[in-house]
Amino acid sequence: MQKNGYYIIMKGCIALNILVFSFSPKNETSITYHSVLYLQKIFKEDNFDIHLVGGKCSCTEDDGSAMEKADLVMLISSLFHFSAPHQMMLFLDDLYEKYGDIMKRKTFVFYTTSGKIMDITIHGYVENYFNHHGLKYERSLSQFDCSILEEEGRAEIVRWFTYIKQHMSDDDVRFKDSKCKAVVFDLTDGSNARISKAAENAEKALAEKGANVSRVNLRDYKILGCNACYGCYTTCVCVLNKADEWVKSFEDVMKDTDIVFYVGELHYGMLGPMHKAWLDRQVQFGRRPFFREKIFDFLLDTDGSTADDLNMFKIHTAAMGGFGGDVNCCIGDLNELDEHIRSAVLIYNNEMRHQQDFYGVGVDLKFKRLAVEIQNMAVKDYEYFKSTGAYKPVTVNPNIAPVYSGEDSMRTKKGRLVPYRAVINDADTNIPDISVRTRINGPMPLTEYVKPDTKKFGLFSKKSK
Repeated sequence: MQKNGYYIIMKGCIALNILVFSFSPKNETSITYHSVLYLQKIFKEDNFDIHLVGGKCSCTEDDGSAMEKADLVMLISSLFHFSAPHQMMLFLDDLYEKYGDIMKRKTFVFYTTSGKIMDITIHGYVENYFNHHGLKYERSLSQFDCSILEEEGRAEIVRWFTYIKQHMSDDDVRFKDSKCKAVVFDLTDGSNARISKAAENAEKALAEKGANVSRVNLRDYKILGCNACYGCYTTCVCVLNKADEWVKSFEDVMKDTDIVFYVGELHYGMLGPMHKAWLDRQVQFGRRPFFREKIFDFLLDTDGSTADDLNMFKIHTAAMGGFGGDVNCCIGDLNELDEHIRSAVLIYNNEMRHQQDFYGVGVDLKFKRLAVEIQNMAVKDYEYFKSTGAYKPVTVNPNIAPVYSGEDSMRTKKGRLVPYRAVINDADTNIPDISVRTRINGPMPLTEYVKPDTKKFGLFSKKSK
């Protein structure tokens, strides 16, 4: 009997035949491969067929036959020069040329272990590849290579894979409890009736799934644009808060909210001007944990947009997401509302947390570095990030040594895998606890600057006698 809630989350999941293509040249000694071995140990009801194709530039009949039997095709790889290994690119081209008809009937997903923000480009490449060929592509995941060595990372990959399994089923899904709170933002100036109607429909659909929903029409508020004074960087409060209604509009999103639906327009690869003005002011909370448990969904009108517009928005969202939240679907069509709602429900039900996903850590890292650079101006920031372990020294792995030859390389690869194999061996008795959704919203952040008591100091100390 497990002491945690893993089996509760697994209720309703379907058993799958999963074909895994591992593109790491390390093959059996790659960390991505061992992460999948961990999934295989946890999800015993599924059949994992792992094909080690690292270093191969073409597929075989065995690969095609295995894909015919598969319900889900998982690609796993590490990052090579901010993109996919060239062997992977050639392999996928060959696979599509020979078995394109089979691929169009399958669902694909991508998993990497290079490290979150580093993987944004490779995930974008793979998603573009599948979209170009009209293939079904599910939500992917990026982790750091050491993620599954910690319970938090193990819980993340289990949550993600459970989400994939449930998303592939045809079951109607509802929020697992009555506690979910959602807000829908209408981000237009009121001239686009189609967008406003979609916001109304989103509000209604979320309510039907069991959420407590409110709707905010941003055009009803006076929002001033950022004046680049950098006050928010040092005081965590915007100097314009008393001059407009930004705080009033913001509270509906911040206070105890789980899901935020942005319904608006795509404006030349960017958010609409009204949405962007509102978003710029959130920098004052950019390095605080108030967003961390929220799910963000962008349901944007893409009429007249080009492929370049869509790609630009995805890149921007990846960085912008550093303000927090789980970015559900970066690009939306107003006719895809049902799918957006279903994804949001599954993300909520499976406890998926944004701060562990590859979207949005860029801005977070920026604030961490800034806190070090301006300690005297942003003391609380520095103390906060230090308390989270952002500046802890890296533990040295005694199994890793400099590589001077092929023998050294193999010895180091095997040495790195020692703790991973221990994690896999413990998977039967050490399943991470992922059954309880926790909120860390806490109290509302300050919206008015209170000058702290500080010691006076001079720029130049007196010379010693």
